[in-house]
Amino acid sequence: MRANRLRDLLAEDRPLFGAFLGFPSPRLVEFCGLLGFDWIMFDGEHEGVGVETCYQLVTAADAVGVASVVRAPVNRPDVLLGYADTGVSSIIAPHVAGAAEAAAFVSALRFPPYGTRGAAGGSRAANYGLTQTPPEYFAAVDRHPIPAALLEDASAYEQLDAIAATEGLEICCMGAGDLAASLGLPGQPGHPRVQALVLPAIELLRERGIVVNMSVGDAAGATAAVELGARMIAVSNTALLGGAARRYLATAREAADRAADRAADRATDRAAGAERAPVG
Repeated sequence: MRANRLRDLLAEDRPLFGAFLGFPSPRLVEFCGLLGFDWIMFDGEHEGVGVETCYQLVTAADAVGVASVVRAPVNRPDVLLGYADTGVSSIIAPHVAGAAEAAAFVSALRFPPYGTRGAAGGSRAANYGLTQTPPEYFAAVDRHPIPAALLEDASAYEQLDAIAATEGLEICCMGAGDLAASLGLPGQPGHPRVQALVLPAIELLRERGIVVNMSVGDAAGATAAVELGARMIAVSNTALLGGAARRYLATAREAADRAADRAADRATDRAAGAERAPVG
């Protein structure tokens, strides 16, 4: 039966570092997996990763033994079903704003009698039905996608107790960016009003045994997330690429400017030497 790579990693009880792909390419998935990232995240909400593309990305992740996570475009059973059948390790539902949305989300990823997911015993997630019987697969809840609720609305933090009590909800993602926007502070995830909601939420979720997922922009942000107790920490590959490229260009251009200055100095010295040289 198909294993859930993310669940296996979470059992190791250590922070797991993920790459959030801005460019949904199977080769980039392989690249990040070979670099040593624990998990790879694809985005169906903002990056347009549909189910067919998700199949390709999950297949690439499987090839290099890295866990796969997809953010669905909406928290709706008919949409979630397609992503679940790809064999992805975890699905993030956006805008889980209350207990009802959390319960519906978990139900959409579980087969009856645990939920309402449409039965497909021959899907890729079920190894095409080749390694177990349909009843065995349907009952193997620990092999199915792990539900991860994205908390990005102020109401989610107001109802956090109820959301955290949702049976089967195992991961909560701190959506500080959208939370800031919902508070009238777009582009200010670090604002004190935002952090006044996020920081106590992290503590409550940890006390309830729920895995905290945080997105960061660099190594310093990852360090801070680890210190806060986050277990899943994602960094955007575009942020890494952009930062590394800017540093490279700045260093290379400074070196080029210094070389040009030295060449100009040498030219000046040669000209001065030529003027001082005796004639005839």
